[in-house]
Amino acid sequence: MSTETETRQRRRRRVQLTPVRPIPVEFTGERAGEGPLTLGQLNIHMWLRQMPEHFYAILRVELPVPATVSVREVAEAAAALIARHESLRTSYVLGEQQCQRVAAAGVQLLEVYSLGAGQWGPRDRPAVAEALTRRLRESHDPGRPVRMAVAVAPDAGDRVIACAAGLTHLAVDHGAIEVLKRDFAGLLSDAARRPPGRSNPPSHQPLDQAELEATPAERRKAEAALAHMQEQARRIPRCLYALPGARPSSESLAVELSSVAAAMAVRRVAARTRTSRSSVVLAAICAVVARRANYRELVFPLLSSNRFERRMANYVGALSQGTIATVETGGRSFDELVRHTWTTVMEASLHARYDAAKRDAMDELIAHERGLRLNYDPLFNNLIPESWSALTPGIGLRPAEIDHALARTELRWRPVPANGSPIRFSLTQVDGCLRLDVWSSDAGLLPRAELESVLLAIERLLVAAAHGDVPAGQMPALIGLEPIPGTPDRILIENCWVDIAAVQRLVDDAVAPAVARVFASAGGRPLVAHLTATDAIRTPEHAHARCMAALARHSTAITPRYYVITRTAPPDPADPAAWPAPLATGTGRASTHSRSRLPAISRTDSLSRYAG
Repeated sequence: MSTETETRQRRRRRVQLTPVRPIPVEFTGERAGEGPLTLGQLNIHMWLRQMPEHFYAILRVELPVPATVSVREVAEAAAALIARHESLRTSYVLGEQQCQRVAAAGVQLLEVYSLGAGQWGPRDRPAVAEALTRRLRESHDPGRPVRMAVAVAPDAGDRVIACAAGLTHLAVDHGAIEVLKRDFAGLLSDAARRPPGRSNPPSHQPLDQAELEATPAERRKAEAALAHMQEQARRIPRCLYALPGARPSSESLAVELSSVAAAMAVRRVAARTRTSRSSVVLAAICAVVARRANYRELVFPLLSSNRFERRMANYVGALSQGTIATVETGGRSFDELVRHTWTTVMEASLHARYDAAKRDAMDELIAHERGLRLNYDPLFNNLIPESWSALTPGIGLRPAEIDHALARTELRWRPVPANGSPIRFSLTQVDGCLRLDVWSSDAGLLPRAELESVLLAIERLLVAAAHGDVPAGQMPALIGLEPIPGTPDRILIENCWVDIAAVQRLVDDAVAPAVARVFASAGGRPLVAHLTATDAIRTPEHAHARCMAALARHSTAITPRYYVITRTAPPDPADPAAWPAPLATGTGRASTHSRSRLPAISRTDSLSRYAG
């Protein structure tokens, strides 16, 4: 363990926060009001009502403070910040009649914690801020749009060492947090902006966004976005990536790659391709995952910030929504893949503002028809602000410097809260050092060694691309991971790699006590289940409904494509020819869930109206 690491850990251990009297912060905004939820707020509500205690229901963030600032100054800045942004003084009615209510004025408590004895200064800020955000996490209050807390040094009056906030996800997303951090820093540095009436609030607030979204033009855009989602939802895999034969466990973990070499390489490739640095990283992820998981194209969910219009530059509210992109990896050089990834993600991101309730209804029908559960947890979450000024300096970096920096690469792992996606990448830093997290929601499906090998393959590809474009034929050797092969017991169907054993476990669970056997193919049909009739299961529709209900317990399975129901099972159920004549056969996809019941959305028509 390095001396630097030991020092950091000792400092973290001795941070003690003792609560003292909170400070009431009075705020007065320009208006009060009530209106419907925005599409972004509705999206968060639809997600959180399924998982109200989700780790990200409340977002905790460190707010920047200068080296010397008093609690009084922080309180004044907090009052101005809440007055400036209506989402920080908004409550939400989430019953049958959903709405947002903005208060014109009120009182916000600034929580104050005193640090333990000793000398405290700017170098302690990271450890203190971590302890402060942890305190907010341990005592969260989902009913409040915002909580703010400061830690002060007891040996220096009310000198603030760190400041943190907890914000409901209904009020903000990551883009909004960046706006708040920037505004808060500005309010602390310019006292003239802090008095009431001097905060110059943004012209576009969530109530204005809700009004805008009700216009015919914005409704057409939302319908076009829903059409895009409908098209892509028919192709997205159930489980993008899991090791064959793997069984679920109860452990979730993340591995972080810290690579100075990869950060330098990303700057060179971004400068050469004139794309964003996050697109370079995502292209490398797509190349490696497609190679390992054995796809020529990846259909995967991602998040769009939905901040493309000028009026959204200083907007504080929940805007981001999920979308789906298709990246075709086969036959492209790395530079071509980077440019293709950039344009594909941009196109998908422009189709990410829609009515989440309509999407859920659409998803229910598509999922029933395809026989799987749709999951929109993003494969890639970009948490870095893009800086185009970083492109030109990348040209000056020499490949030899990048190769030399490989010796400084580190991998760290940690347990994490479970999430809905089997694999998820988060880009948290790219300046100076690339920090890329990969989460496995179930280490039984994707263990630590697999995650580490994927991250190192991504680094190898990026560093090789720093020397020049990598032809498509050279990428497999550089990646260094063999594709997971298809076998008679592992087949590609519905864009999903499926272990027949996983489908067998699903069917056994769903139709018990019936005898059931799943075949990769039978009678010229793929993925067929033979099973005996019971009082509860007499038709393929009954069997399919039971399998759909059990899918939540089987993260890598999809339902059979075809059901054959018989009165009895043969002595050898493993022989498809031995099963007796069926009582009923069919797909089990009842007409009430047929494609004709999907929302009447034509992508071509919607996009032509959008363009108009």
